[in-house]
Amino acid sequence: MREKYLVFILLMILISAGLFFLIANTVTKKVEQIEMIDRKIKTAQEKLNSARILEEELSQFALIIDNSLTKSGKFTFDEINAFKKTIGEMAHNRSITLNKLSDTNKFAIPNLIETTYNIELEATFVQVGQFISDLEAIDNIIKIHLLDITPSQVMDKDKALQAANAASKYRVAIELSVFKVKKEV
Repeated sequence: MREKYLVFILLMILISAGLFFLIANTVTKKVEQIEMIDRKIKTAQEKLNSARILEEELSQFALIIDNSLTKSGKFTFDEINAFKKTIGEMAHNRSITLNKLSDTNKFAIPNLIETTYNIELEATFVQVGQFISDLEAIDNIIKIHLLDITPSQVMDKDKALQAANAASKYRVAIELSVFKVKKEV
């Protein structure tokens, strides 16, 4: 009888060990499948985020292209005045003194329309950098031909010591062109 109990206990131990290994093997396979699916989801999420960023950048680029196409052979007065107003608002927002803002049409290659703006302003070096960043953010094709930065005024040594704590002002001359491409009909 004792032998029957030992065989029964041994059989129970073998069945328990078999079930334990079967369950452990099944759980391990399921965990590996879950990790594989997580990696696929992570890759898909990264692709989705990249696609969203590209879409945002391309929509901005599409806006620039739309603003740079025209049917007329020159800039309209409204377009010129709107650009001047934008420049004025940028200068006002940055507390920059705008001394001069003039425009001239330039002769360009066929189907390319160009107007040039001459801007003179007084600002600190930081304000000049911010103003140029604002220019870059405008939704037009812009080329800066000239950027001349000179001290606004020359001081003697006594005034220089007094003004050491104050921000230095610079006189800035900028010549830039705005381009448009004439659509072919």
